[in-house]
Amino acid sequence: MFELQQFHTIAPTPGSIVSKPRLFGSYLNRLVIADDSYKGTDSRFMIGDRIRTKFTSLTLDMAAMNGVRMDNRSEHVSLIMVASRVDRPIFESAGDRDQLFHGSIFATNRPRLATWLLGSDLRTKWPGLDVGVSWVNQFRTDTFNDIGETSIKGVLPVTNSPPEFLVVRVADQDPDDNAGVRVRRAVVVLNGVEIVHTPGPYDRLSETLTVTVTEHTDRTIIPPLWTSANGLVVDHPHVDPTPQGYYETRGEGSLLFWFRVPAYLREGPDSLVVNQARVDLDVAGDYVVELSEIYGVTQATNNPATYFYTAAQARGRPSDLNDFRRVRVRYGRQTANTLASVHANLDIKGYLFHAEYVRNFNHRAYPALTGHRGGRFESQSPAWYVVGRRAWDRLSVGGELFDMAEDYSTTLSVQDPAYSSWVDAFGGNFKRYEPRLPARIGNKLADATYTLEFSSVDDNDDKDQYPDIYFLKRPAPNGRYIVDPDGIFPGLDADLNGRPDINENVNRVPDYFEPFLLYKVSPDAYEYGEDMNNNAVIDVREDDQKPDYPYDPDRQGGHLFGLYKLRKGMAVTAGYHKTEASFAGTRSEMAYGRFEYERRLPFLVDLFAVERLKRVRDDIRDDVFGVARNPIYFEPDIIPLNFLSQEELLNPLGQAVLLRDPLLMRHSWVNTAFVRAGYIQVPQLTAEVTLKYDSNFQQSTAFQLDNRISDLAMVVRADYKWRPWKELRVIPQLKWLRQRLKDDEQQVLAINESYFYPILKLEYPISSRTVAKLGAQGFPFLKSTYRSKTAPRTDFDSEVYVAMVSNTSSYVGYQINVNAGFERRTRKFLDVSRRDQDIDYSRIFLRAIAGLQPSF
Repeated sequence: MFELQQFHTIAPTPGSIVSKPRLFGSYLNRLVIADDSYKGTDSRFMIGDRIRTKFTSLTLDMAAMNGVRMDNRSEHVSLIMVASRVDRPIFESAGDRDQLFHGSIFATNRPRLATWLLGSDLRTKWPGLDVGVSWVNQFRTDTFNDIGETSIKGVLPVTNSPPEFLVVRVADQDPDDNAGVRVRRAVVVLNGVEIVHTPGPYDRLSETLTVTVTEHTDRTIIPPLWTSANGLVVDHPHVDPTPQGYYETRGEGSLLFWFRVPAYLREGPDSLVVNQARVDLDVAGDYVVELSEIYGVTQATNNPATYFYTAAQARGRPSDLNDFRRVRVRYGRQTANTLASVHANLDIKGYLFHAEYVRNFNHRAYPALTGHRGGRFESQSPAWYVVGRRAWDRLSVGGELFDMAEDYSTTLSVQDPAYSSWVDAFGGNFKRYEPRLPARIGNKLADATYTLEFSSVDDNDDKDQYPDIYFLKRPAPNGRYIVDPDGIFPGLDADLNGRPDINENVNRVPDYFEPFLLYKVSPDAYEYGEDMNNNAVIDVREDDQKPDYPYDPDRQGGHLFGLYKLRKGMAVTAGYHKTEASFAGTRSEMAYGRFEYERRLPFLVDLFAVERLKRVRDDIRDDVFGVARNPIYFEPDIIPLNFLSQEELLNPLGQAVLLRDPLLMRHSWVNTAFVRAGYIQVPQLTAEVTLKYDSNFQQSTAFQLDNRISDLAMVVRADYKWRPWKELRVIPQLKWLRQRLKDDEQQVLAINESYFYPILKLEYPISSRTVAKLGAQGFPFLKSTYRSKTAPRTDFDSEVYVAMVSNTSSYVGYQINVNAGFERRTRKFLDVSRRDQDIDYSRIFLRAIAGLQPSF
């Protein structure tokens, strides 16, 4: 059923073996749980493809670990141990091809090199208190090494393709400030010997050690080169320094120094293998230095390069381009990433306390021709936080302190040409397994680099059973998904049915744009939520595509707050929050006050109101990903002209796009008022009004003028449930939305639009699970309308009529909705120049939708 072995020998059988034969899936459904108890100690042993495991948010937090886990628990002590061969853990696959290629002792591509995750979490537990330590280690192994030469610090292969080039990229750390960077001197030192490079263009026919300097308008994940039948091609002209002797770049641009490096150094009659390399630079400005290598021509890829990694960066925002300083960086590939943590948690009698301190050990080694002996080095980075709160009957006070190093990471990056066997096991081009690799590098199509990145802390913003990012999305055409199959929607699944609340029918249009479904949901602009990082996105709905640490790297600061309950349903909060990004040279400082009122006036209204005032100085850019704002008249083709891409199939609302933080609160007073009132006096009548009003009073800075930005968003909706005959339900509905966004200096895109939707629905239950439905949204005498005062050419009227039969059933924990019927839809623009975008069609449809059963 399962076998794990690793032989550290050349003969008779080298290699790492994790075997999950066919019966592991067909008999055990790819999960084994064994448990036992002895003298008050309970033990549980698990083997599976998807084991949810968490130590702490800074060490290990995985939604679907593929490996082995063992839990031991007694009255006051718990111990958890985990192990996983993270690069080839053996997934379910079509025809068990992963097992055939990478699994058993007879596998055709049995891994010689393996990357492992080992971890343990030990805690003493008392009522309301636990104190413990955690250790997590990801490391590389080579089974050609003797077991005594294998280390938790990791190893590189016994033999390597040594670098032909070391590529040093120097760029402006913050492209937006356009401060610029200058480089006056760049020298490579190999084995402690300074190498004299000849400046000039790369000539593959010459043995001269050259340094080629190129300028670029962008920053690619690998150096922009490719291979041809004659060798490496660097298709960028060499540039010379200015007459003053320096190179300079600004904004999004970058400078690349291509150092040609030998595999050997001559020392008299002897040749010494190069096993150490560093680069010395004289730089000025707000610099960031990144390193990569090019390891020579290979048939496996046209891009024989490693990902750039950050080796050094300026602290703050130095702007004096004549203040040169010496920066020294060493080059190496990652061999291991180790995390050691101590943590404590208290929650007892009104006291709450959480604290953790973690040390990150990042191990690297130079990829010498004959291993890495002598070329190993490490860097260390700390991270810690303390959170406390004390609660009384009516008063609560609390705070937090935190400090995350700029290079703190839980990720191990591994480049291994042997990963090409993944294509044999799962098909496709290997580029599909490199989520960060773009489609093009420069003006050429990107080729696979055979790089996989493993993080012990998932990016899982919506906290479901799927990580948001993983190198393998789905191991088999009919297999279980590893990443989210229907997109990432943090905070948008209130009923926990596995479908986002804004896209319950899982198509390519948000429900707030869809007939009938739009009654229950509204765009984010009309919703209220906390926005502590001041990026105009509700915090619980942020998808940032970063590991879910409690704080971002390069963040130091604190937060103090107090909450006082004036009376039932009425509370006031005041707080102060400060965060600095030392290396980025940015900060966020906010003092805020909030008043909340929630009350039910019997037989009249449910009322919820918030008044929030904050003074903000925030220039930390917190970009997130999400669905871009589409025009209201957007609608997919009734019969798509093109097949949907894999990304569109995985995320029905389209590929998530980067939503840049507009930095509208560099120096501001911001006031937010939100009111939601629901009328409850008349039985069967539901009426609700929500109003949100934001005012941002911007103060003048170097990046903004004195300005006032106001945003008014209002929703009015009402419905009445009437049963005139037997089980027949007649439900008239009305919804009206209005948004007006404007500013005094015309620095933001103005919005002034309204939506009006009159709806009538008739429903008659045929059985307990099947309902016949008729519906109309818009009528000849009272149409649905969209009106925009900022773009009046987009105004239109619409009508939608639907007749259908709907069945809702349950099957093994899933809710299945089947809808069959007829739809008639019209849309007519008021501007005759847009008549080609009018809609007038009828269709017959049959649709089945599956999701988890709501848990309440």
